[in-house]
Amino acid sequence: MDTQKPIFINQAELEWESWDDPDIAAKSPIRWKLLITGERGPSSGLVTGLAEVPPGASLLLHHHEPEETYYIISGNGHMQIDDCEAELGPGSAVYIPPNAKHTVRCIGTEPLVFIFTFARDSFDQIIYNFDE
Repeated sequence: MDTQKPIFINQAELEWESWDDPDIAAKSPIRWKLLITGERGPSSGLVTGLAEVPPGASLLLHHHEPEETYYIISGNGHMQIDDCEAELGPGSAVYIPPNAKHTVRCIGTEPLVFIFTFARDSFDQIIYNFDE
């Protein structure tokens, strides 16, 4: 019998998180909120979060084993995934293959805000390997 229960999260009630490493935080001043993840409740197989990249800032070039998706809520950005590049805006959806090197930069005057997802049980299972 499945004992999992629904999870309801109001992102406004969550604190923003950032990198634990101060050098990475200084180079990549993004922040995020984990919405659905094993750390927050009894979910399995899905991590969903909200990320914000300030104007002019970038998420450092990196890769990780699980595939990932982005859905842009607001702001404008420039994304590079391996040898592919694209401009992003509200309504853009992105699929990032496993182990693909990727980065995103906010190119507008307002923060780039997006939803990200991983097919994992918890965010702790995502190991970021920085490539710069």
